[in-house]
Parts: sequence; structure tokens; C-alpha cells
Amino acid sequence: MFAFTSKESDNFILWNPAIKLTWEDFQGRADSAILKKNNTLEDQLIIEGNKSTFIHTETEAYCAHKVSFSASYKGDTIVFEVKNYFDKRKSWKKTNSENILNHEQRHFDIAEVCARKFRKLLKDSVNSFDQASQKAMFNRFSLEDKYEQELYDSITSHSMNIEAQTNYNIKIDSLLNAYKENAEIIVKKYAPQPKRIIKRK
Repeated sequence: MFAFTSKESDNFILWNPAIKLTWEDFQGRADSAILKKNNTLEDQLIIEGNKSTFIHTETEAYCAHKVSFSASYKGDTIVFEVKNYFDKRKSWKKTNSENILNHEQRHFDIAEVCARKFRKLLKDSVNSFDQASQKAMFNRFSLEDKYEQELYDSITSHSMNIEAQTNYNIKIDSLLNAYKENAEIIVKKYAPQPKRIIKRK
């Protein structure tokens, strides 16, 4: 299992089903570009138990996550590594709403679903080391993650649509379970390296 160095672990959280994000993990400063981009959205009313909060959700929190990919040869085995991690320094919040925290956690979870789909493709379809081809595959999955993230925000209205958010919670959990066999960040494929032909003078 991959592990960050002690220095890295202070800034990143590798996705783990047993570790949920807390507001203490959102340690960055609000991004003015994101605030400006989302400032056209209408304000909404959030009701949680006996507490009501009138806020502009998308300007209240931001989950910065990243899926990374690397490939290398070890003997005659290709070792692929696909990591999904949360960046504490680039994630920020201006709220303590549990509803919004769940919404941000689900952004992280969606990225994990995409990472697992990519690992499955590597495991099932890749039988040789082709850096350009595999980078193109990864870029395609990165675009899929971006699309799914935007679709999620659109359908849930950035967590404001409670029914849609609840349905998405169930959907994401179902997808994580469907791809549970692809949870390991390391994918190994036996693929003997092409033998070099040495020409003698």
C-alpha cells in the first residue's frame, strides 16, 4: 500500500473508506477566482435540524482533490500507480455545515470512482508499456472526472437540493462498491520487456 512521506502526509489525505474529511482538513484560503465564477448563483436556505442558515453554498467551501498516475517497469512487470488524494492547502471553507461537508466529501468520492474505473481498465486491457497511449487514457479519465464533478454540482444544486443529494449519496456508494476490487492504488501487469538487439560490428 502506498504511503506519503511524513512531510507529504501533513498536506494530503489519500482516499480511504475509513477516513472521512472534517472541516479541520480544509486549511487553505478561499480562492477569489472560484468565488467570482460562482457569484452568479442564487443564495439558498439550508435547514439542518433546528438550525437554518442562509448562505451561498458554492462560495462556502471547496474540495481540492487530484488523481495522479504513474507507470514503471520492475523486472518484467509493469507497475501502475493511480492515487486519489485531497489537498488540505488548496481546500477551504467558510462554514461548519455538515450538509455541505458531506457534499464536499462526495466530490472526493466521485474522484475515487473515476480512479477505480481507470485502474480496472489498466488491469483488464493494458498488456504492454506505452507511455503515450497510457497518458492519453489517463487524460480521458481526467476529463470524465471533471464532467462527473460538474454534473454532480448541477443536479444537486451544490447540495441545496436535499433529495438529489441523498440520491447521489446512494449512487456514489453503490459505484464505490461496484468497483471495490479496484480499490488498491497499485496495478501490476506481467509484460516482459522487449529484448534489446545488440548489433556487433
